[in-house]
Amino acid sequence: MLCGIEVYNPKDVTKFTRFTPKIATIISSGAISMPDTLQGDNTYGVDINLPDTIAKEDIAVLVFPVIFTFKITSIQSSFGGGAYLHNTGYMDSSQTYYEHAKATGIMSTWTAGNLTNGNGNTFDHIAGIFPVAFWDIMGQTTFSKIRLFSATCYLIYDTSTSAYKKVYSIGSNGVSSVDYMVAIKNYNY
Repeated sequence: MLCGIEVYNPKDVTKFTRFTPKIATIISSGAISMPDTLQGDNTYGVDINLPDTIAKEDIAVLVFPVIFTFKITSIQSSFGGGAYLHNTGYMDSSQTYYEHAKATGIMSTWTAGNLTNGNGNTFDHIAGIFPVAFWDIMGQTTFSKIRLFSATCYLIYDTSTSAYKKVYSIGSNGVSSVDYMVAIKNYNY
């Protein structure tokens, strides 16, 4: 009898891979809630402990956002006696957003403009919104724990700096729950 998890090719179910301890051992898996705050070192996410110190190339991580939300602000204007809703989405200055440094995992606060009439520098436009989830390696090559990162990503145009940016909202204001799996290649308990 063959044991293990089988992953099938969706286009051809005769092609598949079977995960066994010789290929990979699943160390941890399940559903987990994402925190509403940063860690003490200004990084973000949930740590999954590994049974040993493992090289990056021997680790596989799957993480999927399950419950997520986003916030978009539209503006209502009056022209010639009628009220019109702008089709452009703007960032909300009452929401907390962060920029993420890929090399270190450090999150720094980014503040949205407050949509002041007559001041174009306070209108930060939204180009895209979507949930993201990944293993935040924070510049490391070996690991004793895995940092799962998941948030709502906003692709924006920051008018005050005339730059396109990627900012995130976290926890209950972003992604509040993920499903995940962490496996190690050629590892036997």
